[in-house]
Amino acid sequence: MVKEISKPLELTLLIHFILGIIIGFIFLFIPDVYCELVGYDITDKGTFRLIGAASLSLGFGSFIAYRSKEWEKVKLVILIELIWLISATGAMLYWILFENGPIAGWAIEIMFILFLIAFMYFWFQEQK
Repeated sequence: MVKEISKPLELTLLIHFILGIIIGFIFLFIPDVYCELVGYDITDKGTFRLIGAASLSLGFGSFIAYRSKEWEKVKLVILIELIWLISATGAMLYWILFENGPIAGWAIEIMFILFLIAFMYFWFQEQK
């Protein structure tokens, strides 16, 4: 019997897809607009563009998982998200606290933490 993912996980994947596309587009194509908006002097657009590419890729991964609906097909995407979110959350926190990252970075950090909690919760719930 095929185990389908829960509706809350479906919704989380859809939200992650939408935010990943928005943030990915901004960071990949118009990083200077974002930096101006949050008051951060951009010195290296390349770094922002790489983050944008990663956000787009992970966002589309969530969309593929959302459309799949089968836990056995979705769990690899969730595992990749967890690995990304653990490392990204730590890196972002270090940047904000120890390297004078922009105060607006907290918005992205909070988003990372919320998705980390959500995907971790669903990982354990769906494994049952």
